[in-house]
Amino acid sequence: MKPYHVVFNENFVGRDFELERLSRIDENQESAIIVVYGRRRVGKTELIEQAFRKRNLLKFEGLEGVSEKEQMNHVLEQLAEYTQEPLLTKIQVTHWREVFKLIGQYTNSGTWTIFFEEIQWLANYQTYFISELKYVWDNYFRHNNQLLLILCGSSPSFIINHVIKSRSLHNRSLYEFPLKEFSLGETKQFLKKRADREIIDAYLTIGGIPEYLKRIKQNSSVFLSLCDHAFQSGGFFLKEYERIFVSNLAKNKHYRDIIEYLSKHRFGTRNAIMKHLKLKSGGGLSALLTDLEVCGFIEKYVPFNLNPQSLLARYCIRDAYLQFYFKFIKPLEKNIEGGHYNQRPSSALNMDTYHKWLGYSFERFCRRNHHLFARILGFESVRYKSGAFFNRATDSIDSGYQIDLIYDRDDQVYTVCEIKYLQTKVSSNVITSFEKKLTLLPNQKNRTIQKILITIEGADQTLIQRAYFDRIITLQDIINF
Repeated sequence: MKPYHVVFNENFVGRDFELERLSRIDENQESAIIVVYGRRRVGKTELIEQAFRKRNLLKFEGLEGVSEKEQMNHVLEQLAEYTQEPLLTKIQVTHWREVFKLIGQYTNSGTWTIFFEEIQWLANYQTYFISELKYVWDNYFRHNNQLLLILCGSSPSFIINHVIKSRSLHNRSLYEFPLKEFSLGETKQFLKKRADREIIDAYLTIGGIPEYLKRIKQNSSVFLSLCDHAFQSGGFFLKEYERIFVSNLAKNKHYRDIIEYLSKHRFGTRNAIMKHLKLKSGGGLSALLTDLEVCGFIEKYVPFNLNPQSLLARYCIRDAYLQFYFKFIKPLEKNIEGGHYNQRPSSALNMDTYHKWLGYSFERFCRRNHHLFARILGFESVRYKSGAFFNRATDSIDSGYQIDLIYDRDDQVYTVCEIKYLQTKVSSNVITSFEKKLTLLPNQKNRTIQKILITIEGADQTLIQRAYFDRIITLQDIINF
């Protein structure tokens, strides 16, 4: 046997939680099924390969858009290479069960990891693959207590609905790994010696997707690398939007329709999206929205004091790259393709507009990372609900009204956060607008109001002297906590 060879990646960073958990599974000395899923380019393959590079690894990759027969033949070709038995390619199979049993003949003893990558393609989005796998797992694979079976895919909805929730694998030794983008701390590790301001700008612009971050390390500044890949003809970020619809969103045109609708609005309600798609109630919109949420492309948020199923729920694009693409790349697409910015790609980006846009991105970052700010402020052990605040009354007064982040704490405190992403220190002018927001915030419980300013560069002397905010959180607090 000549297993798949993995080279140690000295630049691999982060994923400490996942690596520790995978290590414990490995040390259990019992057969197990590990399910890893997440959007494309999030680093699923690299995590698995680095975690299990010292084991005997057989990796079988699915092919996009080919028949079940071709998928099975491709797996046999890969098995023939590992076993160095070319005759395996001549075997005629009609069921996945036959393929799995052949793999089982070579892995019935010893330390083996069987890794099926892009399982949604291997299965052609059908449950038959999992049913056949269940039979071979029960009767062959699981009897080797040093065998790990990894099912990995870039279609979270398929993985969740047809693998994790499958009755075929129910009550088996199954471990679930939903892989998310890098945290801000992991991004700092990845970008290494970059200044904190460069790191946060990069994170807000393209998110914590390892493959994206790799692209912006190449020039003297993150900004120049970003512009090269976004505004030069054939640039990576110019083409990436279409590639997103290959693995994750290829099965239904409404996925793209929803994302493009939200790209034109700061947020959208369920009814507005349904009207745009011309769908009737019960027409599958819930499944579409859930799929996009699981992939990390959109997010749903409600006022902090309401049930998540509230009709006031708002949807917005969550993915930083998609936000950047629609705002800055798509409007210039023809000129970019025509090479208008090839000599000076940074000239395509209006800096005033970009900085304002970063402010909206920073608001979303703070809302998603509410646990981080609870830790910084010292009340993480207190139970709380958090989120934005708006309601029908505020909508009627000011349709754009929103408190970006508020905590309703069990210790009888409302922690209300004002979020500012400026290039300079925040002045005392912020007090007027913040006070206006507070007047529209109902406080029937008569709770203490803790006023927090979250900003990048801190406050100037006029604001500091007023001693208005109970705490001012800066970039240094956020990135080094």
